[in-house]
Amino acid sequence: MSQENLDVIRKWLEAWNSTDLDTFAGLFDGDAEVMTDPLWMEAGPFIGRAAVMSWYEGLKESWEGHDEIVLRELFEAGDKVVARLDWRVRGRASGIETNLDATSVNNIEQGKIVRQHWYFDHAQALKAVGLEE
Repeated sequence: MSQENLDVIRKWLEAWNSTDLDTFAGLFDGDAEVMTDPLWMEAGPFIGRAAVMSWYEGLKESWEGHDEIVLRELFEAGDKVVARLDWRVRGRASGIETNLDATSVNNIEQGKIVRQHWYFDHAQALKAVGLEE
């Protein structure tokens, strides 16, 4: 693993926050897989860049105005990159603002995200990579 893998996730965050969806999409492998936490409204898996982007674009459409990811923690765990985030959003229909505490566990190969697994429970994400909180 290397600093380059951490930088992929930093670029992913920057692209999302700036709504640069072309750069964002380019950070995923063509055969990428995104697994969501079972509590997420649209549960995955989403397989292939097109399906992954369709899911993320749906999130952008659901959240109006305020949609920002703030990185709380970023580290390597074996061959994975773990990113703990505060996802600050406002619902388009409801206008309700909320913070989603979410952790992604990412497999990165040759500068591309090949697998991204989302957890709402940070301790569960740590357990998935063999760590304890």
